[in-house]
Amino acid sequence: MKSGVTISNGLAWTRDERTMYYIDSQTQRVVAYDYDSIRGDISHPRTVIEVNALEKGWPDGMAIDEEGMLWVAHWDGGHVCRWNPHTGAELAEIRVPVSRPTSSVFGGEDFDTLYITTARTGLEPEMLARQPLAGSIFKCRPGVRGLPMNEFGG
Repeated sequence: MKSGVTISNGLAWTRDERTMYYIDSQTQRVVAYDYDSIRGDISHPRTVIEVNALEKGWPDGMAIDEEGMLWVAHWDGGHVCRWNPHTGAELAEIRVPVSRPTSSVFGGEDFDTLYITTARTGLEPEMLARQPLAGSIFKCRPGVRGLPMNEFGG
């Protein structure tokens, strides 16, 4: 559906399944597409969030909450940030004690727990010594609920 992809990462859909959000990490952007759930087509790409990787880390995986805000993990940034895709504004930040968060997902009985995955990949021994929890999964309750995962027929 898209050519020229470098490091394909985060995907999220709005509750009404009319918008799909996508991250290609190297572009340092979150792009929104109109999504046709009947045909599975995407159209009208537009940048909704731009990330300065030197300041924030590379955008990686993401989740969406019930308010339509995006929770983006920032590889080499040590945090997950909540972003407003309508304004491009950063709304919140959750720091983790490792440099490489990889993704986030809402879970728990009420989807009120945010789980954050992280990586150890590519960390030198001295960095691993300073980040013994690298590769762990963290959880927190950010005060907002997520959406159940989308189910698609095959």
